[in-house]
Amino acid sequence: MGVCSRVLLSGSLRGSSRSSGLHSSKANHTASLTLGTKRFISFKSLFAPSPPNGATEGGHLQGSKSRLLVKPDDLFHPLSKSPIKEMREKGILIQNHGCCPSCVTETTAQGHAATREPLFECPDCGYPTHCDEKHWVADKMHQEELCDYLREANEDEHDLRSGRTLREFEFPSAQLPEVVVNLSSWDTFLYTRSFTNVESDRSMRHVSKVLTYPITIGATLHQYSPFTLGSGLTPEGLKSMTALRTTIKEHELARSEKELEMQQMPLRIFVLGARAEAMLPPHLYLQLSYLLPHSPIHIYFVGPECIPTPDETRSTIVVSSRLALKYHKGYFHDAIWNFAPFDPFTDIFFLFSPGLAHPKGRAGWQPTIEKLLETKCAVFATGFHEQDMASDVAGLEEDFGKQMDWLLKPQPNPFASLKRDFGIRNLQEWAIANWGIYGFRGKRYEVQNSK
Repeated sequence: MGVCSRVLLSGSLRGSSRSSGLHSSKANHTASLTLGTKRFISFKSLFAPSPPNGATEGGHLQGSKSRLLVKPDDLFHPLSKSPIKEMREKGILIQNHGCCPSCVTETTAQGHAATREPLFECPDCGYPTHCDEKHWVADKMHQEELCDYLREANEDEHDLRSGRTLREFEFPSAQLPEVVVNLSSWDTFLYTRSFTNVESDRSMRHVSKVLTYPITIGATLHQYSPFTLGSGLTPEGLKSMTALRTTIKEHELARSEKELEMQQMPLRIFVLGARAEAMLPPHLYLQLSYLLPHSPIHIYFVGPECIPTPDETRSTIVVSSRLALKYHKGYFHDAIWNFAPFDPFTDIFFLFSPGLAHPKGRAGWQPTIEKLLETKCAVFATGFHEQDMASDVAGLEEDFGKQMDWLLKPQPNPFASLKRDFGIRNLQEWAIANWGIYGFRGKRYEVQNSK
C-alpha cells in the first residue's frame, strides 16, 4: 500500500465530515437540534445531494417529495457519468490534481519530473486512476489491492448522496441502567446499545466513520474497556485509568446526594490538533455521554484547524446538562494557562492521527508534547494505519523516550472507522480514521525511603 500523505488526506477527511450539508432534500431534512438560540443541522442532512432544478433556497422541492437520485440496487457509477453533481466534481478534481501512478514510476526511473493526469477511468471502480488504458492494464497493484476498495468507496459515496432516508443515523438515546454495554467490537457495541437500524456492512461503514471519535474516547474511559492488563495496558496505564475511573465512580455515587452532585468536578477531555472530530454535529458526542451517564463531561477541541460553527463566533456549545463542547483555535502549548491546573484524576488527552513524526509537523508538535508530559495526565493517540502509527511511536521514543511512560502498547483500535479514505492526488494513498491506538504519560518518580 502507498504511504499515507497526511497533508493530502487531512483535507479529504475534514471535508467528508462536513460533506454537502448546506443542501438537503425534503426526505432527508429532519428536526434540528435546538439549544436556546443555538441551532444545529441534523446529521442526515450532511450527506444529502444538491437539490435538483426547482428546489427552494432551503433545499426543498416545490410542491413535491424529493426523488431518489440513485437506487439502492444501482449504486455503482463511473464518476464522470454519475447522476450526482458532487461525484462528477470529485472525478474532475482527481483528474486535475492527481497523477498516474505508472507514470510516476516510469519518470522516477528515467530521472524526469513530469507526470500525466489520470484521465482514464477504471471500468471496475469508476475512479480516474491512470493516464491511459495501457498503464491501467499494466498496474497489477491497482487490480489486486486497490480496485475493490475504490469500488466500495464509490458505492458508499453514492449511497450517502442518493436521497434515501438514512435510517442508520437514527441513534439510540440513553442506555437503560440494567443493560450492560459490551465494548469488545463494533458488532457487540451496536448490538448492546440497540442500534437497530444498522443492518448492512455499508451502514456499518457509514456509522463507524463518524462514531469512531466519541466511541474511541468512551471505550478508553469505560470500566469495561477492551484495553486491559494482558491486552496492551501496562501497569502504569492501569494506574492512570484507575485514577480516572475513580472519579467516574464518584460521579455515580453522588447522583443520590444533591449537595455532592453540585460539587462534582467534570471530566475534562482535551482533543488536541482537532480537525474532523471538531466538525462533527455536536449531538453525536451524546453517544459518549450515554456511556458515562452520571459524569459531567467537558470536551475541549484545541487546534489551529478547529472550526466549531460556520460563523466561527461561538466557543462553547452546551449539548445537554452533562455535556459541553468547548473550542479553542490555536496551539495547546500557547494556551496552556487557559486550561491549567491539570489533574490526572479528571483530565485526559486525545490526539487523533496527529502525525507526530511527519516531516511537516514534527517540530510543531514537540512543544505541545513537552507540556503534555509535564501534566502527568494520560495521553492517547491514534494512527491512520500501521506504518503511520509505528512512525509516530518511533518519533516519540526518539524525542521523549526518557521523559515518558507507556500506558497502552500500540495496537489496532477495535473502534476504528471501517471505511477507507483515499487521497485526491494519489489514489494509492489511503487512510483509516483511528486505525490504531497507543497511550503514554509523563514519567512519574516514586519517592522511596533510603535504607
